[in-house]
Amino acid sequence: MGKKILGILLMTSPYTFQNSHTFYDLCKAALSKGYRVKVFLFVDGVNNAKLNQDPDPDRPMNDKFLELANEGIEFQACGLCTSARGFDQRGGDFVEGMEVSGLTEFAEQIGEVDRFITFSI
Repeated sequence: MGKKILGILLMTSPYTFQNSHTFYDLCKAALSKGYRVKVFLFVDGVNNAKLNQDPDPDRPMNDKFLELANEGIEFQACGLCTSARGFDQRGGDFVEGMEVSGLTEFAEQIGEVDRFITFSI
């Protein structure tokens, strides 16, 4: 049997709610417990991975997302959500490791995970 997979839907922007920081801590804990983690960024959640954030004095959320991607977390961002916010549909406005996809891929992701968590308002 392979590693268990945790799926996460993140729907909120960084710096507005605590969700993004809690999301980051949860991802780190899941990785430390040997889980694979698959993330779908939806609605304002796509703002978390945007390049060139400067939330002084906080560490930019995009830096945390890049760290998670480098540690093996799989990220997908909703293509319609990125388009609605003026982001590049090829992912050029996002940290490395971010795939722009659609709701069909999100539905496939849901079918692959053992547990699923949503961060929303």
